[in-house]
Amino acid sequence: MKIIYLDCFSGISGDMCLAALLDLGMPLECLQEAVERLGIPVAVEEKTVHKGAIRAKGIAVRELRPQPPARSLSAVLEIVTKSSLPEEIKAKTEACLRRLAAAEAAVHGTPPEKVHFHEVGGLDTLVDLAGTFIGIAHLKVEHLYASPLPLARGSIKTAHGLIPLPAPAALELLSGVPTYGVNLEAELVTPTGAALVTALASSFGPPPPAVWERVGYGAGSSDLEWPNVLRAWLGEERMSDQRAEKGAGAFEEGRILVLETQVDDTNPEFLPYLRSRLEEAGAVDVSFTPLLMKKGRPGFQVTVLSSAERLYALARIIFQETSSLGLRWRQEGRIMLFRTTIGVETPYGRIPVKIGYTLAPDGSREVFNRAPEYEDCARAAREHGVGIKEVYRSALAALVKIEDAQEI
Repeated sequence: MKIIYLDCFSGISGDMCLAALLDLGMPLECLQEAVERLGIPVAVEEKTVHKGAIRAKGIAVRELRPQPPARSLSAVLEIVTKSSLPEEIKAKTEACLRRLAAAEAAVHGTPPEKVHFHEVGGLDTLVDLAGTFIGIAHLKVEHLYASPLPLARGSIKTAHGLIPLPAPAALELLSGVPTYGVNLEAELVTPTGAALVTALASSFGPPPPAVWERVGYGAGSSDLEWPNVLRAWLGEERMSDQRAEKGAGAFEEGRILVLETQVDDTNPEFLPYLRSRLEEAGAVDVSFTPLLMKKGRPGFQVTVLSSAERLYALARIIFQETSSLGLRWRQEGRIMLFRTTIGVETPYGRIPVKIGYTLAPDGSREVFNRAPEYEDCARAAREHGVGIKEVYRSALAALVKIEDAQEI
């Protein structure tokens, strides 16, 4: 499976993303065809530049005739709708444009319909978005991952006047995305870059396991203290192929964040409340492990599994509800059984049963785990005055009858 990892050590913008794809092997003719399909009066040119000691691709959009200083959201969307771009590219481009407009609207306190795109009348943005999606499709990339994003400070002059950095619209789009501060006065993540990376990346963190084949460098417009480039790694994720060769079947795959902290001066009575708050805020799982900590003090480790977008919300709860002054987080791959739930009829009422299974190449299921839902079994046991083990046995027996009848 082809994947790309965006190493955003110097941030990301629309033209950096597009230039990095060109450096990875997307032909310029592919981009020029996209411009023709959009029917817009611009020419796109690529160039080779040096940013510090690194050679990189650069991209320039040149207007062929004077353009209005700005276009409304509806005007830009109309260009996409009337274009001959593939429908999938149209849909992705329109979705990004609407998210950009919604972010700008939230910042300015206006409806999205009143937002205007300014760079070359919004045509620059169109080229960056549609060109990037076409490049991803041309390279046959199935998944894209990205590093946490650096945010600098300072200000920038725009059509709306002087605004602080990071750009407010970019911050709106980066809600829930891992970022870190950089002591530099520069715009590292533009709104278009933020819209693209949040639309493309399935997770943010360290590079996933892969065999890397090529690295592309997309140049930013500014010259910084370090090479101002976006580094895109193109590779092959081979885990699925290896499993198929061994006949292991297909599993559900994903990535998850692991948050950990250790405390020795938090009241253990608070742990159930901490668990409930974390679960309500979207934690996938929460566990507590007893530890013997410094000076022989008894303590415990809090471990939380989380999706990338819930990282900071869950970290806030941990700091609020424990004595922790810091926590660690990392991204890990995970392999899971596919899951479904079936309701079965028992003498004690209808009981849901969770089923965990893998898929064989022919599409058939191999079931590994069957687990009646605890809360439903406990309720039925209380209502009928029987042991919970009896309800469990009845639910599993009913499921076996369904499986034997090949109804699932």
